[in-house]
Amino acid sequence: MHRARMICALLMVVVAPAAFAWDDGPGTPEHGVASEAGSVSERLTGIDEGGAAQGRGEEGGTQGMLPLPRYSGDWASRRFLAGDLGGFRSRLAEKGVFFSLQWFQAGQGVVSGGLGERGAYATNLDYDLQIDLMRMGVLPGALLTVRAQSRFGSTVNGDTGLLLPVNTYSFFPYTDPIDEDVPIAVTELNYLQFLTEEVGLLVGKVTTMENANEFAGGQGRNQFMNFQFIFPSVFAQLAPYSTLAVGGVWVPLPYLTFKTLLLNTEDSSTTTGFGDIGEGTTWWTSLDYQVGLGGQPGGGTLGFAYAFDGDFAQIGGLNLPGNGQEVLDKSAESWALYWSGWQYLYTEGEVPDILDAGDGRPDVAGLGVFAVVGLADADTNPVSWSIAAGLGGRGIVPTRGNDTWGLGYFYNGLQEPAGRILARRLQNSSQGFEAFYNLALLGSVDLSVDIQWARSAFAGVDDSVIPGIRLNVRL
Repeated sequence: MHRARMICALLMVVVAPAAFAWDDGPGTPEHGVASEAGSVSERLTGIDEGGAAQGRGEEGGTQGMLPLPRYSGDWASRRFLAGDLGGFRSRLAEKGVFFSLQWFQAGQGVVSGGLGERGAYATNLDYDLQIDLMRMGVLPGALLTVRAQSRFGSTVNGDTGLLLPVNTYSFFPYTDPIDEDVPIAVTELNYLQFLTEEVGLLVGKVTTMENANEFAGGQGRNQFMNFQFIFPSVFAQLAPYSTLAVGGVWVPLPYLTFKTLLLNTEDSSTTTGFGDIGEGTTWWTSLDYQVGLGGQPGGGTLGFAYAFDGDFAQIGGLNLPGNGQEVLDKSAESWALYWSGWQYLYTEGEVPDILDAGDGRPDVAGLGVFAVVGLADADTNPVSWSIAAGLGGRGIVPTRGNDTWGLGYFYNGLQEPAGRILARRLQNSSQGFEAFYNLALLGSVDLSVDIQWARSAFAGVDDSVIPGIRLNVRL
């Protein structure tokens, strides 16, 4: 169960499903702000969380990998609450140094069912620093990324009777036991080098929470809170949240991105990760695409993971040694595959040719559907298959054009274990529902209300109802 608590997502942080291109000046996006120093998908595409593409900029500007953010502007609409700090942030960005801070707070309660009724409050701080070595004039196509995170408080993740978290963002950085305070942990420290405009290599410590789905991304911070909508549960034991990795990306066309990655299977959120080398390796390969239907934007991701030299319990491999205690046989290998897709049904206004599906919010006003399907190795994974599907959109309420919302349902098909003890404790499925509405209070502040219902895989645990509220501030 140690790995079952870990997050499962491929290296969506390597690059977004869009062609890589150098940027040579300040952009002029909607709301007057450029891409915040956040996910690599935002950094490389020059598309901010509002879906506004960055311009090529002023003539003669120093070229760089990252678009120059516009930190200034009206306090109610600018993307960063602290603004430009008297021009300090803009001057640093022009020299290739980009930094940001996000403050996340979440309150949830189990009001019925689960393992017990209680409430909890958690807060996270996310510090992000990028050093654009190309803009500095040091090395073309090079980017150094450092990310640190803090977490305090507690969650109801251990009170719902579910194996996977209902507050995903506050589940990380990963600790065992869960909900331990993390004063600060370096969860990303990596180097990205593009050899050409289509081919890049990455090495270092990475986080793996990015999900290139227009209506089901956001790392649990902006859209759905439940892990099941962020990535299929079949991947939970194959990839950690923060780990050492080496990989590559190939972007043959603007709407196709191929990624491949080798990473440690063990999580190293609060360690360097070097001690986990040799404790299991996961090879993860995926293809992101954007191909719409009926003149509306759409896309998806196909992914496959194969883990080896690991320590996975064999489903149905229970046996009784001489002392009469049931034990599990082990396997060194496991695999899983998935498809994650999204499609707009209706849009308003101008629609970019390529959307930033990994930025955690719908990029254009309208509504659409999403689905995430996973299959797994029946010999080693307790979840044989999983599916999540739902609706999402932006601007459904008149005069509230930047508000977002979502409705989703998930279902897990579970393997039936051998042995009397586990068979009495586990059911053959788990399922749940979530709905959220995200209010854009300011350009830099979002407030969400959220409600979840879930049925546990453990027999005897009543269905849980979990309301919640989130506040996210970009400083």
